[in-house]
Amino acid sequence: MKMSFVRVSSIVLSLAAICGCGGSESTAPSVPITGFYAATEFVTTGSSGQTNQILAGSTLDLILVANGTMSGQLHMAASGGNPAFDDDMNGTWTQTGNTIAFSQTADAFFRNVTFTVVPNVNSWQLAGDQTFSGTQVRLKLRQVIVYE
Repeated sequence: MKMSFVRVSSIVLSLAAICGCGGSESTAPSVPITGFYAATEFVTTGSSGQTNQILAGSTLDLILVANGTMSGQLHMAASGGNPAFDDDMNGTWTQTGNTIAFSQTADAFFRNVTFTVVPNVNSWQLAGDQTFSGTQVRLKLRQVIVYE
């Protein structure tokens, strides 16, 4: 049985229209940016070399709340004659586009790092890279728990 040119071309055009509609889908997670974050990468590089702070025993945990407040804890392991210290991460956060800025009363390097929001499968990741007094601090915080 022969199909007419008009019928074949309308089928082909319909299939092309259906297939062409998928290009505008977002690959960003469909979860809110708020939640509990834990450091998955925490590396410092300075004149004495590079240190993986997580392997050295340092930790950084944050809770970002929808009202713009944050809480958490920074623990820096003792290193090179410097004693261990802990800082309270209480403060505020703001998001502009794909960047997050933190404001806090604790005088830690963290408040001076601008983080980029990066999609991470079904969650978010905050990535920051800043140099302070000749020491580069590279951080990645992964969203572990989502708060809506």
